[in-house]
Amino acid sequence: MARKRNAGDLIMKLFSRCVAAAAFLALGGCSVWPVNQDPDGMKYRRNANEVVEAIQAYKQDKGIWPSSLAALTPAYIRALPDEPHLEYHPYDGSVLYHFIPQWPQLRPVYCQSVGATTEWRCKEKLI
Repeated sequence: MARKRNAGDLIMKLFSRCVAAAAFLALGGCSVWPVNQDPDGMKYRRNANEVVEAIQAYKQDKGIWPSSLAALTPAYIRALPDEPHLEYHPYDGSVLYHFIPQWPQLRPVYCQSVGATTEWRCKEKLI
């Protein structure tokens, strides 16, 4: 009888260790990225930086901000990126975009360039 209890205890210990290991591995897969540092956010920022660099080149060549992003193609940038959708402010050359990161970070992120630079101010917004 004592032998059965010991075997049962051993099985329970193994089971609890397996559950703990599975929970630890699951939590490890839920890493949380700093704002705009997740893989999609980095891709969107690279795409937006290309547009900002084209805006800077246009301003340097013509002395004024482009009236729209369409004025940049094809001379300054081959094509505007599909993602992210960019909002352009011609009064200062700044650009704004927003996106929803992948799980587990599902709060929308809004990013705006500091003027016509590749410095970005990004914030999560609660819905």
